[in-house]
Amino acid sequence: MKVFNLLKKNWQIVLLLVLGISICWPLFVRGYFPHHDDLQVIRIFEMRRCLTDFQIPCRWVPDMGYGNGFPLFNFYGVLPYYLGALVSFVAGYIASAKFLFLVSLLGGGLGIYFLVKKLFGVNPALVAGSLYLLAPYRALDAYVRGAVAELFAMSLVPFVLLFFYKFIKERSKSSFVLATLFLAAFLITHNIMTILFTPVLAIFVIFWLWQEKFNNLKGVIVATVLGFGLAAFFILPAFLEKSLVQTEALTRFELDFRAHFVSIKQLFLDRTWGYGASILGTGDTISFQIGWPLWWTVLAAAAVLFLKKVKREHKLLALILLGLFTFSIFMTHNKSAFIWERISILKFFQFPWRFLSLSIFSASLLAGFAVSALGERWKLTASVLIIVLAFVLNWEYFAPRDFYYGLSDNQKLTGAAWEEQQKGAILDYLPRTASEPKEKAPVAPFVVSGMASVKDFINKSNGFSFKAEVARTSQIELSVFYFPGWKVQVDGKEEAVYHQNLLGRIAVNLERGSHTVAGNFTNTPIRAVANAVSLVSALLFLTALVYGKSKKIFR
Repeated sequence: MKVFNLLKKNWQIVLLLVLGISICWPLFVRGYFPHHDDLQVIRIFEMRRCLTDFQIPCRWVPDMGYGNGFPLFNFYGVLPYYLGALVSFVAGYIASAKFLFLVSLLGGGLGIYFLVKKLFGVNPALVAGSLYLLAPYRALDAYVRGAVAELFAMSLVPFVLLFFYKFIKERSKSSFVLATLFLAAFLITHNIMTILFTPVLAIFVIFWLWQEKFNNLKGVIVATVLGFGLAAFFILPAFLEKSLVQTEALTRFELDFRAHFVSIKQLFLDRTWGYGASILGTGDTISFQIGWPLWWTVLAAAAVLFLKKVKREHKLLALILLGLFTFSIFMTHNKSAFIWERISILKFFQFPWRFLSLSIFSASLLAGFAVSALGERWKLTASVLIIVLAFVLNWEYFAPRDFYYGLSDNQKLTGAAWEEQQKGAILDYLPRTASEPKEKAPVAPFVVSGMASVKDFINKSNGFSFKAEVARTSQIELSVFYFPGWKVQVDGKEEAVYHQNLLGRIAVNLERGSHTVAGNFTNTPIRAVANAVSLVSALLFLTALVYGKSKKIFR
């Protein structure tokens, strides 16, 4: 009886979960599905190696880069993979990857629901959450592109806004804690989403502070600074050490933003769906639609905004959302090319259609606003109609094209499948001193010149070691790209790291005799400072929890 009453009281959440499970059904089938960025399993595998080797925070991964390793997690969003690695200890690698997709798909809808519930009420929240759940762009990210980090970041945005809103309005300790932690989590999840949504978060926070006459400005500043501080271990090296890798590879021809603008027809009218690629022109074989009835509700919200009397607070919020929606659509179209050309950091977005993440976010909130302006008689009817339409029109998109039933971790992490993942995205974070390898790296160190034998080779995520018997002066090369932070010792004595060879791998020169060689991946000054900032921020965060009330940070 208690369970029934609980379900009855929270039927909106139950409905959202049912809708969510309906679009996540492939994640409950044993096996795995192919997608564009089919590197989620190996990234989880590499992160788990970091945790096992106590390389925390994880920066260098030894098996990618076609077996030469590279600094993936010094630059690529880490939070989903920390979570995936932890889950993998009990569920395996493929199950962990599917878990990340599941959390991202469900979390986004629930986050929008709780945010809109605070802003506009229960029925509007149900509509907004359902539309966000069923937005085609999220199906594209999940089952076509496999962009789990981007999808994960999109699911965190509404929670960041929710807890900052609650903190500004209520000034409670719990909302302070959650606002700080969710902001930090968002900042270490996906770099492009961080750049895109941080200004959006700032707009809303400033708007709500203004509504409260900046009464809680001090607390918001503390939460924001601590959130950035907790994330500093990742965001500082990610942005300040980008010159150490070949970032031009991230904007090479097929990734040049000029080739990926979207037409108005593709955004609003085109209903075709595909699993191909984004290409120059309008011949893309994947879909970039906003989605029916999502953009219809934007029109309804605009009509309500200009034709119906609503609360001033709601009207101003809707104006902001409408502005964000219009801006996001404009940025996907080639008419915005002059902005892309002038703001250099935008080139790393690669695909202008990534602004659809902001489009569906703002459109979902606008849908909640539109429903909130209806009379009580019509709210439920309109809510049911919109949700049914969204489900009927978009549910079929939430499925992979193919599915490998029964695929196991062992099959995914051995043979040709393993090698394919090792060389995947190899140019994205190749060290500046390295060259692209054309074949898989040897498993063990090898003699380049001279005469020697190698034994007892150990290759960890944060170091390597081996013993060498040298008959004649030799140079021994390792399948490890050089990157600032690598240090090498020969017989306990630190040596200059040699890497001036064809691929930019670490090599050692050894005289005749028996030698022990060890390498360790260490912090550069930037990484050391970043780690220290995060550690100090964690201590300050704990201090704030103890003294925050007396310092009037929260009530």
